[in-house]
Amino acid sequence: MIPSELIEIGQQALAAVATSVDKGEPLVRCQLLASEFYEALRRELLQGSQDEYATRKKLIMAANQCYYVATASISPDAMLGELRGAVTALESDSPMSEPATVRPVLRVIEGGLSKRIG
Repeated sequence: MIPSELIEIGQQALAAVATSVDKGEPLVRCQLLASEFYEALRRELLQGSQDEYATRKKLIMAANQCYYVATASISPDAMLGELRGAVTALESDSPMSEPATVRPVLRVIEGGLSKRIG
């Protein structure tokens, strides 16, 4: 079971970030407001006291969404959506399924033109 204190921290962070986004405050400030929730999630995961697989899975999925919140290139609206998704995942009573979409990962392919010096 997800601790109610963690959900409360998430709800408070979501409300603060939503207010900041509405006011047009800088992205970095919004990310700072969300960081307390992310740190609380990390602490909960590091404790490792969750015996239930579904609970641990929810925590990991929420932490992953919070990780994307910290991305420098994220828009304030996308950040708010990720944070909202993380809080919703923790509040949900149903077991979590894997996300329907997988985020693309860009990689440099060794060889070819990446090795050529112009």
